[in-house]
Amino acid sequence: MTYWLFQGNPKYYLIIDGIRDFEQMPWLATRYAKDMAASHRVLRGSNAIL
Repeated sequence: MTYWLFQGNPKYYLIIDGIRDFEQMPWLATRYAKDMAASHRVLRGSNAIL
């Protein structure tokens, strides 16, 4: 299984709040977009904090 980790600039978007408040959220992927598939997973919550 493939996993992706998305990052964001908190100056423009508080990703931790979005992860907590929404079941789904759109995210623009400018790199590796062709490698992504609907069956892949995204790390979220405490898994996303490194």
